[in-house]
Amino acid sequence: MPNNDPAAPRALVPALDVTGLTKEYGGRRVLDSLDLTLPPQALVGLLGPNGAGKTTLIKLVSGLISPERGRIRIAGHDLQAQEAQARGALAYVPDVPHFYTELTVLEHLELLARAHNALDGFPARAEKLLRRFGLWDARDAPPFTLSRGMTQKLALCCGFIRPSQVLLMDEPGGTLDIRSVDTLYALLTEYRQGGGLAVLSSHQWEALQSLCDIFVLMDAGQILAAGHLPFLRDAAELPADAGLREVYLALLEEPSLPDLAGVAEPQA
Repeated sequence: MPNNDPAAPRALVPALDVTGLTKEYGGRRVLDSLDLTLPPQALVGLLGPNGAGKTTLIKLVSGLISPERGRIRIAGHDLQAQEAQARGALAYVPDVPHFYTELTVLEHLELLARAHNALDGFPARAEKLLRRFGLWDARDAPPFTLSRGMTQKLALCCGFIRPSQVLLMDEPGGTLDIRSVDTLYALLTEYRQGGGLAVLSSHQWEALQSLCDIFVLMDAGQILAAGHLPFLRDAAELPADAGLREVYLALLEEPSLPDLAGVAEPQA
């Protein structure tokens, strides 16, 4: 449960710290001087309509694209000046994953574990992870033989097989069956309990409302508001039973920018 006690101790180093992030495509500004600070040990829902800038933000933080301006720090490491350390602390699961055609399911996990010096106990960890997602029987198959849902499960396994402090996921549950969604949410809860920050970009408002500690609401390349749901309800001047979607629509009509410094860190 989120800890809203203002006297609770706070981490000295944010898990993710973004300052003045600006990105343009063809002269159109899709992110405009965006600032965002998120603590460790949290599940964060990144929400907004199509074109809000959610995927662009995730791709910038993951290092897949570069901003026109701004700074990104991951677990205290500057993504530009300390790229190896920043990338080493980060795992990314894209909406549409791409795999090597010549490697099997299990070999993909081994490749990532080897690249991040995480081979200790790898066979047992890989088997447990693949079994949880129902992929163990397909461990020797190449990814192109998998269904779309199984491909997404493999991408999730790749995200969890190596250690990280920040985990970015773009629509992670869109093609999953209900049992696999439960598995994903259980793994994310374990990830948070281990001190990690997971940022989930999704349109599944109801699911994220029950799962996440903190919500970042975006529109038109800007952050409308960010914080725990009770904090956002207060900012939107809505009653205690208002849902996340209602809060978002209210803030969209009358934008408010609650200070992230007012967000108490969640505790497992």
